[in-house]
Amino acid sequence: MIFLECADKTQPDTDVQNESNISKRSVGFYVVDAHTHIGKEEVLEYGRKAYRTNSPKTTLDFYQRLQFEIIGATRINSDKFYLFPAESFTKPPVFLGLLVENTPDIRSLGWTIDKFVSFPFNDATAYKTSPSFQIPNDRILSRAAVLPYSLRMLGFVRVDPHEGEKAVEELVRCSQLGARGLKLHPISQKFLDDVVSDNVKKVVIAAARLGLPVLFDCRYYSTAEDIYRLTQEVREELGSSDFAVIIGHSGMEYTRDELYEFFKDPSVYAETSGLRGYDVPLFFKRMKNIVPNWSSKIIFGTDYNYFSIPQATDFLTYLFTKEFHEELEGGPEDIQRILAGNILSIIKPFRVLYPGENKPVADGIVYNVNIEYADIFLKNLSEKVSSLIKSKKLAYVTYDILLSSEFEVDFESLAICLSREKLTTPHIDEIILIAKRKAGGEGEYLSICNATAKLLQIEEDISEGEQQETILNAKLYTKLLHEILFSSEPKEIKTREEAEKLPKSLIK
Repeated sequence: MIFLECADKTQPDTDVQNESNISKRSVGFYVVDAHTHIGKEEVLEYGRKAYRTNSPKTTLDFYQRLQFEIIGATRINSDKFYLFPAESFTKPPVFLGLLVENTPDIRSLGWTIDKFVSFPFNDATAYKTSPSFQIPNDRILSRAAVLPYSLRMLGFVRVDPHEGEKAVEELVRCSQLGARGLKLHPISQKFLDDVVSDNVKKVVIAAARLGLPVLFDCRYYSTAEDIYRLTQEVREELGSSDFAVIIGHSGMEYTRDELYEFFKDPSVYAETSGLRGYDVPLFFKRMKNIVPNWSSKIIFGTDYNYFSIPQATDFLTYLFTKEFHEELEGGPEDIQRILAGNILSIIKPFRVLYPGENKPVADGIVYNVNIEYADIFLKNLSEKVSSLIKSKKLAYVTYDILLSSEFEVDFESLAICLSREKLTTPHIDEIILIAKRKAGGEGEYLSICNATAKLLQIEEDISEGEQQETILNAKLYTKLLHEILFSSEPKEIKTREEAEKLPKSLIK
């Protein structure tokens, strides 16, 4: 997370929560990078064959370097900024910080960015299988399911739409392995002139029905126009706008007013990687002037390692300027949507699957912990999870913040998913939900539940029952999680001792 202070040393007018140990003059933002690559891609350098490579480790190292560039940029021409990096500029959310502190093997780097979406390059191994991309897709999904990267990485996969039903089969396979979304590349897979085609439409419809957003690489206005037309055809066939299509690089032709008309579509989003210099304010001003709900349609991305420090720094620091705050009337709530809220509202927080007959059973009791015991509960929960990691009793752990019921970022509420065995099909043994809420009057509490059995039953009901056409996407998941946490009478945790012992009751 990043923390900033107002230039006038007053608290911004915002509903974004402040961490309790941060100065009241500071505001914190959760940040998700929606566009990075992992793997190995053949390229030409000076007429010779070479390879572009990237890994989760080098991505986190990039985020570590990025924080110092942002700090430096805000010190140059400081008069132009409304927000400045706080003394403690980057740090993980509270629970994740405790877990990292208790578990030395987890790298605690690069907290400029909390989570990153990653998908394969046009990988050197992509066409060694049929369907294509199986090898790099498996690499992405395995990295996203292994500590420490399972805490930070959101795995998207790729397919080649030319392969028709095979491409759809690969997407379904990857969804069952935990994919969070799909990347399509019209140039690399040579369908630039066929974006509006049956094969591409079938793949996008399959992704939509699986609740997966689709990010298109898009470098031209004409391609953005085709993606927009395709979106209309997908909507007509689905009979719903309940899916997400992301135009990568926001189409790149930022001076064309017609481009921004596409982002008025309820299913279409603009991803920002590649924006730099004067293009950044130009893009924002046209979005503000043309798109009514402009800050709800912009998704931050870096496209590391095609782009790097300069582009990411230019984009992020513009959000902190007086120009953004005064001319665009952009507030902290707009910044938070752009940096994380919009992408998290279209990516499911996790995939609930369990192979075999012996499914986990949890009591599903909702506990309310008084806020004065919240710290001790979170500390003991982190120690419990850490001990399982150290003893190698967990195959993977995922950490996702929960959106509010209005789909805004709520970084003090979270979901922790635990898996105890390494199986061919990743599964979740336990799902712990924690939401910070206000009680009557001024009081606050944590609402906590092991929701594993309930969520497994919901997935079964949707996939096998009368609701099988229901799209189980991020927004439906958010509604279900809130229903679970607040639909039953809670058990009150009234003493420090009860709060200390509760983690042992939650994790079987």
